[in-house]
Amino acid sequence: MFKFSYNWLAAESEIGADYEELLHWLDIQGFEIASIEDYGDDKAVEIEVKANRPDMLSVAGVLREFYAGKGRRQIKNFTPDVPVNFGSDNSVLSHKIIVDSSDVHRYSAVEIRGVDNTGETPEYIKDRLKKSGIACINPIVDISNYVLLLIGQPIHIFDADKVKGDIRIENVKEPTKFTTLASTEIELPKGALLISDDENPLCVAGIIGGHAPEVTESTKNIIIESANFDHIIERVTSKKTHVQTAASYRFERGVSPATAIPGALICVKMITELCGGEYNKTGYLYTDNTKNEPHTMIVTKKRINSLLGSDLDLETICKYLNDCFFGTECKDGENIKVTIPDFRLDIDYDVDVIEEVGRMYGYHNIEPQPVKLYAPFVENPVNKNSNKLRDMMVGFGFIEVLTYGFIPGNAMQMLHIKEDSEYYGDIKILNPLNNFYELMRPSLAYGLISTAVANMSVGKNDLRIFEVGKRFFRQADHGDGYNEKNVFAALMTGVKLGRGFGIAKDAKFSVYDAVSLLDALFREYNIKYEIKQTDEMGMFEQGAGGDVYVGGRRIGYVGKIDPKVLLEFENGKLARDDVAYLEFCFDGFDETKRSIEFDSAYPSVTREYNLLVKNGIHFVDYSPCIKEASDIVINVSPRDVYVGVGVPRGFTSVLVRVEYNDPTRTLDFEEIAKVESKFFKSLADKYGIVLKL
Repeated sequence: MFKFSYNWLAAESEIGADYEELLHWLDIQGFEIASIEDYGDDKAVEIEVKANRPDMLSVAGVLREFYAGKGRRQIKNFTPDVPVNFGSDNSVLSHKIIVDSSDVHRYSAVEIRGVDNTGETPEYIKDRLKKSGIACINPIVDISNYVLLLIGQPIHIFDADKVKGDIRIENVKEPTKFTTLASTEIELPKGALLISDDENPLCVAGIIGGHAPEVTESTKNIIIESANFDHIIERVTSKKTHVQTAASYRFERGVSPATAIPGALICVKMITELCGGEYNKTGYLYTDNTKNEPHTMIVTKKRINSLLGSDLDLETICKYLNDCFFGTECKDGENIKVTIPDFRLDIDYDVDVIEEVGRMYGYHNIEPQPVKLYAPFVENPVNKNSNKLRDMMVGFGFIEVLTYGFIPGNAMQMLHIKEDSEYYGDIKILNPLNNFYELMRPSLAYGLISTAVANMSVGKNDLRIFEVGKRFFRQADHGDGYNEKNVFAALMTGVKLGRGFGIAKDAKFSVYDAVSLLDALFREYNIKYEIKQTDEMGMFEQGAGGDVYVGGRRIGYVGKIDPKVLLEFENGKLARDDVAYLEFCFDGFDETKRSIEFDSAYPSVTREYNLLVKNGIHFVDYSPCIKEASDIVINVSPRDVYVGVGVPRGFTSVLVRVEYNDPTRTLDFEEIAKVESKFFKSLADKYGIVLKL
């Protein structure tokens, strides 16, 4: 936003400025009128200035825009004829100035001695500042603010007698405390630009001053600083310190280095006329030479008309650009060499120049044309797999949840994941909203467990939920050392099938249901997988977790959440039943080579066996004994587990389903009995597993 007095702008105009005409032109050029305050014979107009047009944050900038609409190509020269010779000798002032930062693009300084700052600021200055929303302080400070509003150049003025030794501009090497003019202590982030003398910090460059060199009524000698600082470091410092001033508002959007010297000279003229004093006719100037050469580019008549859908001739195009203060040169009737004015920091590409032609021509004059674009649809494989997984999970009766990609900084400790684990996450956000959102999640587990316990706190203990999202992790050999993967995760707990209709008691979810879910999903993709027991994932109960492998590559994990982990969460003590969890990466699933399988024309035979298994022996350990007994065993899956009456202490009853099939013939009972006998003997010999009678 920029607020200005209409009478002030009209007074600076050499061609007048009709009020209604001015507002209409600003409005149609995208500078919307935010507010208008009536001051009798004057009005304070506030316009909305987009971030890419910082040149409009001054009276001169608004006047230039009005002149462009009027076709007036020359605005009055605001730079006064003050004989100050700026040079690179940093010892011409009473205090040596040392620039020690690449974030300083231009730094000019002039000294005035013997000023009288006890008088009153002229009414016209006070009036214009007030209508622009700036408070009056004293004549010298008011003049610096006046110059800021007039040409958009921030000015800072030091009391030269309060400066001790050299003035140094440098980036702070570590977070530093600074006390502002308002007596507020702020912490400057590492890299912030600080201006200091030999004893004290003087000001945060381009943002806010400090108490040490403050200009007061007793000030006699001053140093005027008119500089240009890097807009990125200004924006970062302003945001991290939560300090925004009229100067920082402009610097972080961009100020032309070309206004530094005019700003200093206007200050010199106005201060000496109002407050007296003698100025040093030799000033100091530092420039890094980044903005000394004029910015030029080539645009063509053909491209301009092609993008705008117009039929403008070369003369008209050049007129529009000249009206906007661009320089033009055309030699061959097609190519135009355009010189960008120094105040137009938003012009980077030829389309930016073409936009200027378009707005001067008038967008309402451009005939709308239908877009002819051939855009063949190629489905995103990630979206395709995500939607496929969602469809299947909804079909299984699960509910999708969405959780934040950011998790608390102590989430790894809550999940009991060790630092040497592949699943450990330590990627922190530089500017987190708070400690609850400072870590990029390496797993979806925290979000799903938090969702589960939150539901338990309101009495919803039977849950089957899932999420499709991204996990983030370090990878030294990938790009900048980080990577992200698309993952699927599911959590289930509580009752999966309530008692009734012949069911004696509630059937509850267990880790085997998570394995069955994994099997069902991978069957749909026709992907062969393997589960290997591991305790690396610390959130799983000892011996109740396994890694999922596809083609020898680990892509995820499945297991039972350790109750100790649940207790780390608020309301986690409300979890009365086992909590099963599954997570895997599905990147590249469409790229997995699939084997063609035909359903057998002969019926399968399915049998279930109630096995008595010693505690500590897991399904993934002994299931190969069943699979390897014969080629006619095509599937082995756990169906239920039971511990209680009828089961000896130290054992678990596991119901296992085995499917038999031969694609070439019908199986007979004798053949199946032989296979059963074989794997029963293997189970007994290797693991002591027998049928429960």
